[in-house]
Amino acid sequence: MLDAMPDPKPATKLVQVKDLKMYFPIHTGLLRRHTGDVKAVDGISFDIMEGETLGLVGESGCGKSTVGRALLRLYELTGGSVTIDGDDIAKLGAEALRKKRPTMQMVFQDPQASLNPRMTVAALIGEPLDEHGGMSATEKLARVYELMDAVGLNRNFANRYPHAFSGGQRQRIGIARALALNPKFIVCDEPIAALDVSIQAQVVNLLEDLQEKFGLTYLFISHDLSMVRHIADRVAVMYLGRIAELSPREPLYAEPLHPYAKALLSAVPEPDPEHEAKRRRIILQGDVPSPSNPPKGCNFCTRCPEVIPMCHEVEPDLLEVRPGRFVACHLVKPETKTPAAGSTGRPEVKEHNQQGEPRI
Repeated sequence: MLDAMPDPKPATKLVQVKDLKMYFPIHTGLLRRHTGDVKAVDGISFDIMEGETLGLVGESGCGKSTVGRALLRLYELTGGSVTIDGDDIAKLGAEALRKKRPTMQMVFQDPQASLNPRMTVAALIGEPLDEHGGMSATEKLARVYELMDAVGLNRNFANRYPHAFSGGQRQRIGIARALALNPKFIVCDEPIAALDVSIQAQVVNLLEDLQEKFGLTYLFISHDLSMVRHIADRVAVMYLGRIAELSPREPLYAEPLHPYAKALLSAVPEPDPEHEAKRRRIILQGDVPSPSNPPKGCNFCTRCPEVIPMCHEVEPDLLEVRPGRFVACHLVKPETKTPAAGSTGRPEVKEHNQQGEPRI
């Protein structure tokens, strides 16, 4: 008799973000009075499961990079909570936060700007080990070589400086540095934006291989929608500091529900010439409002082609309108399951015989 297959383990929430706000104060006048705030992130909530890649997309200035930095508390949060592996990092003291750092790391957008030009590759990759590892010199060098092998860098390059490498190689150095302390969660802040197209695929494939090998969880921030479709499991679409739509990858790209998501994805070119000829672009009118003075109601109401009067007055909540799909739009209503014809809407009650078996 064959053994029953074990039940799959339930997905674990590694990162839980609730009502995250990140405001930057505006000071004006001779006395530098606080006269307002730039609402870079204005109350967003989402979860990232262990081993998952969540893509975060949106146009420039929507708050994507601010979210990534806030999640690692590189900024002091204005409001909300960020729980990573059971700890609310917004409430951790300085020493507790320092001990938490190995769990969460970041790969920055510009590898040239994020690497110290006066340090060798071995020193750059080994710096986190000096801060947190407590290893001997021999152990540290062995770990540096191990990390260089993992990201595809030749060990003979360990004593070279960043200027001697290409953009893709520099990004590999940044990825190796992020992996040094065996993190669980990595924020990838547009890691391919500064690279040539020919190198982008190599870096994304490397990230996928490392995720599979080490069980990593990613927040992948990008404006390259085609690359996000390749790497992400779920995608969050941001606009002016808020999440407009959060959906699994394939349903979002097949049928976006939010008007802004529709416009954004209509700009993605199709590789098939026949489909490309039929593609209908949605051109948004006007400019993005200032995050220091967002519009009342829905923040997309000033540019939305489907706007209704309610949009100018009431801010929509991010609601689950389909299984696993969350949309912040008054026009997208949650699906309601209608009972089948002849059904009373009540659960079916079966008759049983004396042995407790259902009657046919």
